[in-house]
Amino acid sequence: MVQTDLGEKEYEMLSAAARDEGLTIKEAARKALTEWSVSELDMRRDPLFQLESVKFREKIRVSEIDQLLYSSK
Repeated sequence: MVQTDLGEKEYEMLSAAARDEGLTIKEAARKALTEWSVSELDMRRDPLFQLESVKFREKIRVSEIDQLLYSSK
């Protein structure tokens, strides 16, 4: 659970943003906190960015990989 105090201008900005998005103030605050938290994560620790390149036994053109990935079967 998180509770905070906002100044009048901060509250007005949050209230206006929530209204524009069709959200309650609680929903808008949750969305803002979630987006801020994600933006502050150290992406170097994300497993996606720790992948190692694949070594193929033979040379493969990028177009062949694209065809394999994106062509309809």
